[in-house]
Amino acid sequence: MERATAEPHFVLVPWQGGISHIIPMTDIGRLRASHGAAVTIIRSRVEDLATTTPLPLPPGAGPAGTTITVTAIPFPAAEAGGLPEGCERLDLLRSPAGVPRFFAANGLFGEAVARYCRGDAMPRRPSCVVAGMCHSWALGLARELGVPCYIFHGFGVFALLCIEYLYKHRPHEAVSSADELVDIPVLPAFECRVSRLQLPPHFAPSTAMGAGTTMQEIRDFDVAVDGVVVNSFDELEHDSCELLAAATGKTVVAIGPVSLCRSPHLDPQAMTHEAGLLRSPS
Repeated sequence: MERATAEPHFVLVPWQGGISHIIPMTDIGRLRASHGAAVTIIRSRVEDLATTTPLPLPPGAGPAGTTITVTAIPFPAAEAGGLPEGCERLDLLRSPAGVPRFFAANGLFGEAVARYCRGDAMPRRPSCVVAGMCHSWALGLARELGVPCYIFHGFGVFALLCIEYLYKHRPHEAVSSADELVDIPVLPAFECRVSRLQLPPHFAPSTAMGAGTTMQEIRDFDVAVDGVVVNSFDELEHDSCELLAAATGKTVVAIGPVSLCRSPHLDPQAMTHEAGLLRSPS
């Protein structure tokens, strides 16, 4: 693999929570490639063994002949405590009991991605890693390669502001009742109130976020990355990007709506084909 290049090369690794994470990451790759950057999307697909597939851009969407490289690396479902073969997305789990094993498999998947990025099969040295929200191993890979690491969660800036406020201030832990409403004052003149019962597991009491737990690793990843990519735009969420950048101390890149990188008349068959390149049949 080349150890230096003047050309930008973005490596995107979507979180395999579901297809709703995979499609916008594909469109982010399209946007980068339409400006002439090299893009590699690394997917998990068990029936392929580290195969590579080109994903062409539509005519006029970028320099002539521009393609996105889609690389498949097997997801080690069976190796991580006996998940069913082919269970490479979180939404394919048959029971919540399989979640810890899925995250264990994701750690092994990260090791395989790192080996690929270090090896000669990678067409050129990455200049930036953009990772899905639960790929905490991506930070170590980016640091090893000496390149920035950005995170993509899949939801908007307002939600990220709320998450940041809840983690830092934890108002839901100070109420006496789980159904008591607490304020999340992240946007001026906008009232947002939720109860502890309405919050996801990320906001369990601090005692459940001990060192070494999966949720703590994901939060540490969130805190340590160099920047955040959001599928949003300022006209939709006025001043929210600036507020998020101030709250996190990170670069916030709003590039949405990323679906506009497609033709004005969306082709459902083309979208289905592209999604098929990036996931295995359920």
